[in-house]
Amino acid sequence: RLYNRQVWLVMVKQETHLEELLLALRTRLLVMCTATGDAFDEACAALLTRDCARAEAVMERDCIVDALENEIDDKSLSILARTQPVARDLRFVVSALRMVIDLERIGDEAHGIAQRTVLMRDLPPSPVMNESAEFIQMAQRAYEQAVTSFRESDAQLALHICCSEDEASQKEVRIIQKIMEHMTAGPATIDAHTDVHLIVVMRAVHRVFRRASNNAKHTFFVVRGESLKHRRVDPAEFF
Repeated sequence: RLYNRQVWLVMVKQETHLEELLLALRTRLLVMCTATGDAFDEACAALLTRDCARAEAVMERDCIVDALENEIDDKSLSILARTQPVARDLRFVVSALRMVIDLERIGDEAHGIAQRTVLMRDLPPSPVMNESAEFIQMAQRAYEQAVTSFRESDAQLALHICCSEDEASQKEVRIIQKIMEHMTAGPATIDAHTDVHLIVVMRAVHRVFRRASNNAKHTFFVVRGESLKHRRVDPAEFF
């Protein structure tokens, strides 16, 4: 009986230790979500207001996201090596390793948008900026929803984000078509430098949307145990 009780106490202690490690990992992942989201929001705000000082601040803080990626990688690998989690715990740790890649890339996109803002410092604004702002807001909402779905373990919200990928792609195509139309409208209205920078920014915004969708897929995998990678998502299939 004494031996059985000792074994039971060891198992409880190990389980509690694992829960603490997973909670710490989840907390740092949410911190990285916030840092990355702030970087993207600030970069977009700098672009829309043509605030170069704000853009330069985004570029300077890029190292924060990089450091969080390294920290989360180390924590995740340590958990895998020392505790050998199973089932949902294992799915969470594996997904954390995947999520930080997308989060760090979103941080890179924010850095790139900030760089473009600085390069556009002395250029005239584009007449397509209003449509561009709408697309930026769409990507920001997708990112916020992806973070919410992860924080609240909301598989249905995660699925909703994934279903919006085609809409985002179509929106990007329409905006780039308008930019190209402006570029070819004639010498009186053209400023190719602004238009080229804006095309690059719109591509970056679309990549942010897709990476937000990727993180929603990771959340769905953690909660439901089903992978959405390389699949056309049909909500009726799951709910």
